[in-house]
Amino acid sequence: MKAALVYNPFAGKGRGNAIAVATQQGLARYGIDARLCATRGPKDATAIARRLTPSVDILVAVGGDGTVNEVANGMAGAAVPCAAPPEAGTARALGCSDSPSVTQRKARLGIVPAGTVNVLALELGLPFQVEQACAVIAGGKTVSMDLGEAGGRGFVLMAGAGIDALTVRHVDPRAKRRYRELAFIGSGLRHGFAVRQPEFFVRVNGREYRVTFFIAANSRYYAGRLSIARSADPTDGLLDLVLFTGTSRPSLAVFWLGIPAGLHLRGRDVTYLRASEADLVPADDRETIWLQTDGELAGRLPAKVKVYPHALEVLVPSDVNA
Repeated sequence: MKAALVYNPFAGKGRGNAIAVATQQGLARYGIDARLCATRGPKDATAIARRLTPSVDILVAVGGDGTVNEVANGMAGAAVPCAAPPEAGTARALGCSDSPSVTQRKARLGIVPAGTVNVLALELGLPFQVEQACAVIAGGKTVSMDLGEAGGRGFVLMAGAGIDALTVRHVDPRAKRRYRELAFIGSGLRHGFAVRQPEFFVRVNGREYRVTFFIAANSRYYAGRLSIARSADPTDGLLDLVLFTGTSRPSLAVFWLGIPAGLHLRGRDVTYLRASEADLVPADDRETIWLQTDGELAGRLPAKVKVYPHALEVLVPSDVNA
């Protein structure tokens, strides 16, 4: 069985290389021949994954959620024939040929958590020890995970706009390492209070909402164990949407401070929906409203957010429900 380890050498407080080598050795004990592929900069993991997906059985992302996101984007963009001809748009998004083929998508996604934040690992119940992570990969149990897309960029966890994207843009990396999820609440309050928040429209399920904060969640967790969309499921074929319509500083404070206990969803300024797609449009074209995917800036509005059900086969522990 052939595998490729795509890893960030600087992940895990500079221990990325050592973790990758330990993973390679661990997989070898299960008869898995794993090739080491170090990234050199942003989006490099995407290019590596796109190139190798057609020729390996397993692609292992060694790193944090940023590395996992890039590998997932590369796998989704690889030109791999599909077992059956899906809808043309979905086929192109997942890198499949539009013509029928008897060859099925080959590579599965394995994850060895080694970053500052490993939200997807928490969501899927993945172990944080290398030996145990190798055992999960060798075990072969998979779940068919959905892949979201926002503004043309894929995401495995969430996409956000407005106050959310501003929070991600300005969060202090040092505070994130030290305070983890609390750093995001602090950033959200600090920058949400600093300037007036521009409003934008979310058009979903035949209705239009005027909001200042938007999350499309594919996972329950937002940062660490901080949960904004508590019912999100990465395997259900839908996105859980959290829309905040408040514009005042007090309402914003109530929203952010209520998140740790889940009280934010009880506010009158919050709407919780489930949908397969949504359109995000600025209320004023002159204002810049940022968009983020999996914690990285991904552009500006307008943008379409959508989900591709069961787009990735992800290796998980045997006790995780398929």
